[in-house]
Amino acid sequence: MKQLKATFGYSAAGATLLLAMLVPFVLYGSFSHFFSHLGLKVDEIYSGGPKVRTIAANGYSIDVHREVMPHLLQNEKAFVQLDWRKANDLPAHVSDVVDIDGDGQPDVRVTFDVPRDRKAYLHADIESLNAKYESARNISREKFSRCIVRVDDAIIVRVPVEK
Repeated sequence: MKQLKATFGYSAAGATLLLAMLVPFVLYGSFSHFFSHLGLKVDEIYSGGPKVRTIAANGYSIDVHREVMPHLLQNEKAFVQLDWRKANDLPAHVSDVVDIDGDGQPDVRVTFDVPRDRKAYLHADIESLNAKYESARNISREKFSRCIVRVDDAIIVRVPVEK
């Protein structure tokens, strides 16, 4: 009788462990469906905001995003994200004048070098041609509101907005 209780106990414990390991796989679809319909979205301070328009350049394009304003407890500045697309098609040195607000007048000049090593740190200079935007020299990855990074096949530059 004692042997039967021990066998039954170990069998129940093994079945419980097996069930505990299989439940996440069986219910994964239900969990992902539930979380995807919660309406959660990535904060614009991380995503860069929605794309407003694309500017065609010589062999590449520049995506201009909507201005991102930080929320109450965020200590970042407002910024506009610019994406240089097809990083592999960019020349070794980029110096572009960009009309951010779409009024036909240039707002900033962004200058940076494009190393062929995808893991190399990038550095950029932003020259403001309009009082609305801040100039910045030798930016890298220091802040969300003022940075240059390579992501997939794009080089992303965030231009700080003067407030």
